[in-house]
Amino acid sequence: MKKLFYVVAALVVLISAAAALLFNAPPVQDALAKRVATAFLEQKPQSVDGLRVVVCGSASPLGGGGERAEACIAVVTAEHFFLFDVGARSPQRMAQARLPMARINGVFLTHFHSDHIAALPGVNLASWVQGRPAALDVYGPPGVRSVVDGFNAAYALDRGYRTAHHGAARLPPERGPMRAHAFNPGEVVWQDDLLTVTSFAVEHPPIEPAAGYRVDYRGRSVVISGDTNVADGLFAAAEGADLLFHDALSRTVLDPMIEAATDLGRSSAGIMIDVIDYHADVTLLPARAAEAGVQLLALYHLVPAPPNALIERMFLRGLPDDVILTRDLLTFDLPADSDEIRITEP
Repeated sequence: MKKLFYVVAALVVLISAAAALLFNAPPVQDALAKRVATAFLEQKPQSVDGLRVVVCGSASPLGGGGERAEACIAVVTAEHFFLFDVGARSPQRMAQARLPMARINGVFLTHFHSDHIAALPGVNLASWVQGRPAALDVYGPPGVRSVVDGFNAAYALDRGYRTAHHGAARLPPERGPMRAHAFNPGEVVWQDDLLTVTSFAVEHPPIEPAAGYRVDYRGRSVVISGDTNVADGLFAAAEGADLLFHDALSRTVLDPMIEAATDLGRSSAGIMIDVIDYHADVTLLPARAAEAGVQLLALYHLVPAPPNALIERMFLRGLPDDVILTRDLLTFDLPADSDEIRITEP
């Protein structure tokens, strides 16, 4: 028995040594790298029947949030692709989700806090490089032209370098600058025969106006709040919606942070106290969503952004079991003309 043990151990050592030699051999590394690259490039986005909604950013700036990107919701159908807010790091999530950047129809901004607009240049570049057929359209409340014009000016040299390097055939210069479209909340912002994007006003003082959006497509609907207090107008707009993504603040998580900062004499305590009056208290949301006939409530733009499972549990404390605390790359599929919602974990 002991002899058999030594034979097996020797074989394990020999196999491990051989594997290490192979792994460190340049020809083997090159072959493996090519195989991985081929597998990645051959991946195709899954087919979509109805509305697909992907969380490309679930964090707010407060709390860190670990690896979470900042606010971004992607809405995809077989014919459409929209982004609602584009916070920092969200383009990484778009790439991981294999979103169809080349056919993006537009970016919709709820307001102009940095954590909702920071990735606009990255989205513009990624979709331009992947073959977007026209300039990127960016929609938002009054002020959106200032934001878009500023980014266009800041990245003018960058666009020129890239076209000069890769050529106008690959990166047509006329498609590089973004186009701004301003609206007043309450207006239909985008529409075709199948899909409608309707805006509505939310409450995020001192920002005026700030907007949320409702998307309706083939009998299914999703509502995206942006940053807001618990607002009557939002729940009126969300009446009967299948899925509501709502900004959410947890006093259960925030209060201990404020107490710790106060005890240490940190000025950040005042900043944390200030956020309380312009984000939605999470404990008030389930009842309001139920009253509006919302089928599923999903919390995003989490204040503070949970960095681990413990804080996630605290965030959900006292809430109904069917409330969803989103994470990056969580995906919701709403098949057309049904009431089913399929949730896919990242």
